[in-house]
Amino acid sequence: MKLRQYLAESAQKMTKAGVDSPRLCAHVLVRQILGLDRIACVTQADRQLSASELAALDALVARRAAGEPLAHITGSREFYGRDFLVTPHTLIPRPETELLVEKALEAAAKLESGGRVTERGLYFADLGTGSGCIGITLALELPRWRGLLMDISGEALNTARQNAQALGARDRIVCIEGDLYRPPLAPGAYALLASNPPYIAEDERPMVMSEVLEHEPHGALFSPAGGLAHLEAVIKAAARALVPGGCLLLEHGAAQGAETRRILRADNLFEAPVTHRDMAGLERCTVAYRTR
Repeated sequence: MKLRQYLAESAQKMTKAGVDSPRLCAHVLVRQILGLDRIACVTQADRQLSASELAALDALVARRAAGEPLAHITGSREFYGRDFLVTPHTLIPRPETELLVEKALEAAAKLESGGRVTERGLYFADLGTGSGCIGITLALELPRWRGLLMDISGEALNTARQNAQALGARDRIVCIEGDLYRPPLAPGAYALLASNPPYIAEDERPMVMSEVLEHEPHGALFSPAGGLAHLEAVIKAAARALVPGGCLLLEHGAAQGAETRRILRADNLFEAPVTHRDMAGLERCTVAYRTR
């Protein structure tokens, strides 16, 4: 069978299985086995596939058609221009989370230029780090900063450490195991704190894609109290761990912006919370500064 025919037939098979972006999946799986990029798939469309290549490709297509995430099949997912190792112990990095990183970079520049923190105080924390995609990206994009990456899962932290090593950030971050409800953070030690905590309410479970429910860790997805418990825990931790004037950035659900701002305003611990929308126009992350 020629490559052109295989791409068409495998895309058709995944379409029937209800897979999102089946043609893209077909090309990614071909790249995984044959090492061809999208251009090579076109220029080598008449390439005759060997029996062993067909068997290897069929095995991957069957896994994708059965609902296994593409990132788990390939073992990685791109985030902010870098490839991150992905395992079943971590959430798969998502494009909308890049908004949190963009706002964190803006906040870091503001903190530095505004004199809110000195060179000795350029520390950030990433709570609930998972694969480490947020914290490692910040460490690489902010060369003068150092970071702490925390997760309750030892397996997730191992993934984050592997990503830090592979991407050249190992000497810029520290990974520690800890609970979002009781994070081992020194008081007033951080100028910036970012988190993408669990925020899906239990009653929203029927609306979550089966692919996510079956393959991604529920502990990183669901939160009590209507999905707000972990968000509130991070806010309380940040009130203690941030320096006065330090910045907190939270990813949350599309319908949680108003409630997140309300919690931030409680007790006058944070000021001027602002919620930002992602590329889909949905409220995705909220930024606020610790009162002085």
